[in-house]
Amino acid sequence: MSADIEHTITDSIFVAVDLGSTTIAVRILYANRNENTTFSFPNPQYRYGADIITRIKHCIDNNAMQDHLKKIVLDELTCQLKMHLGEKYHFISNIVISGNTTMQHILRGLSVKGLSVAPFQPVDLSYAIEQPFIYPPGFSAFVGADILVGAQALKMGHQEPYELLIDLGTNGEMLLINKENGFATSTACGPVFDHAISGAKYGSECIHAIARCVKHNLIDTFGTIAEPFFESGISIDKHIIITQQNVRNFQLAKGAILAGIQCLMQCANITEESIATVYLSGGLGFYLDQKDAFILKMFPDSFRNKLVVVGNSSLEGATNLAKYMCNSNHTYTVATQNIFSDYQDILNRTTCYELANLSNFQQIYMESLDF
Repeated sequence: MSADIEHTITDSIFVAVDLGSTTIAVRILYANRNENTTFSFPNPQYRYGADIITRIKHCIDNNAMQDHLKKIVLDELTCQLKMHLGEKYHFISNIVISGNTTMQHILRGLSVKGLSVAPFQPVDLSYAIEQPFIYPPGFSAFVGADILVGAQALKMGHQEPYELLIDLGTNGEMLLINKENGFATSTACGPVFDHAISGAKYGSECIHAIARCVKHNLIDTFGTIAEPFFESGISIDKHIIITQQNVRNFQLAKGAILAGIQCLMQCANITEESIATVYLSGGLGFYLDQKDAFILKMFPDSFRNKLVVVGNSSLEGATNLAKYMCNSNHTYTVATQNIFSDYQDILNRTTCYELANLSNFQQIYMESLDF
């Protein structure tokens, strides 16, 4: 995607990408004017598995699959950029790729085998330049660059009270941090937060539908649908049908989020009151009705006045890095001395945890399933 024709620095275009496992979000930045273009499109890898574990398995089972998964993303990204930029496509200087560790590994052609089994060893988590692509660093096998750049964009970790970033997506990643310490983990939510109920287009619709049923006692505290709807499911507006399996799947996902939060607090040896701000990232967080979240006990009750919806913090973080490139006369020195020092500072004081390795996780998880 590098330029095929001569152009000056003022013509240059920089691109920020959040490489989500479900949706790819893109922002185009222009060096010579204060404007941008933002758009998104479905990740074409989705047809090979809604979750990253399934895609990893495809890559391990078939040596050619990883190259294919890489190619279909790059082909679609190229197509989308050409459609939005036309002949100016050739003015692209750099493309910053933010995403979870698996997504970055696939795009970089790094083996994902180490991400499939314990102790879950990625090949490379460091900052990388593979022209025209720039890859920010990540934390661990399942806490990626998307969380790091999001935390930097939100200016997290500069005060004594803790702040918590929760990315509500297929792979629910979390970072709990203050000016001295950081704790990170991830939970497997699957596609439940996307569109897991028949007739629902968005995850927020699914959550709203289940919350309404819980509020009206059509679903009990343990997640059981009341008669006479247990067999047929609950049909509500917009042609949405809630089945018992839908409810169980949602319980597993929301329980994982709540258990992850509680485990991070235990690792930090703090209480809920020590957390000043809770940032909700991702498309679901943007559209989520917070009242629904508390009806369904997705978060501790004390978070009611602490939630801040931030949209796509990964894309904002990638945009920050792209802007540094725009404003640094194409040199990486200035960017490294500024934004990358922020990255390194966060990385240096953050410990990542595999929830399954915590002795009390299973008990906390089971207790987190109820409504």
